[in-house]
Amino acid sequence: MELSTAQGEPGSVAEGVDQSVHDALTDLSVYALTLDRERHRLDDRLLELVEVESSVAERRALLRERDEIADELTALRRAIRALREQLRQ
Repeated sequence: MELSTAQGEPGSVAEGVDQSVHDALTDLSVYALTLDRERHRLDDRLLELVEVESSVAERRALLRERDEIADELTALRRAIRALREQLRQ
């Protein structure tokens, strides 16, 4: 990467940082979507367990896992929002 003090100049450090931040936001967003999909999969599994005779322990374990994913997803979305807000300033 060429070192330059001009922002926006092709090959400049600022352009490289902007691309890195964009890539990081994209990766975080993909991860959030992955977590959201996993949470929905667990919801579907819980519905299946309600319809069949399943153990309380099995349902509790799934609920715990779903809640952990929901908490992680909430924290991740807050971090993404905070990073976007910081970039706008």
